[in-house]
Amino acid sequence: MLKRTLSGLLIAGCCVFAATLQAQQFIYKWTDDKGMIQYSELPPPAGVKYEMVTKTSGAEQKNSEEAGRNLNKEQEDLAKQVAEQEKKQQEEAEKKQKEAEDTRTKNCEAAKKNLKILQGEGPVLKTDSKGIKIALDPQQRAEELQKAQKDQDYYCSP
Repeated sequence: MLKRTLSGLLIAGCCVFAATLQAQQFIYKWTDDKGMIQYSELPPPAGVKYEMVTKTSGAEQKNSEEAGRNLNKEQEDLAKQVAEQEKKQQEEAEKKQKEAEDTRTKNCEAAKKNLKILQGEGPVLKTDSKGIKIALDPQQRAEELQKAQKDQDYYCSP
């Protein structure tokens, strides 16, 4: 019987201790009639809106703040990396666009030059695959003229 009583008291003591720990984990926060923020382990008067706030010890608060700073630092570092990557991609895209525009301008100038030569009165020479210069006959000249006109239309139009 004494054993039962001690067991019952031990269980009751544990329950009270657990309830006390649970009660100490949270506090009530509300604003009173004067606009002052109030904190209490006891609930506010009936009809007052409140919120329950988790209590933390100074060490927990410090660890939490440090973790927050570390997280912010990581986020800042990640944001910097993303910004640098975007800047690099933008620069590469601009470089490629500039190169494409330069190539197009060179091709346009070459097409205009070829067209001018083919429209001229003098003979037109073309170098074959062996490096020998051959004069174009009228049919070949007409074909090359047509090709040069297409090249000019393609490379010189906006």
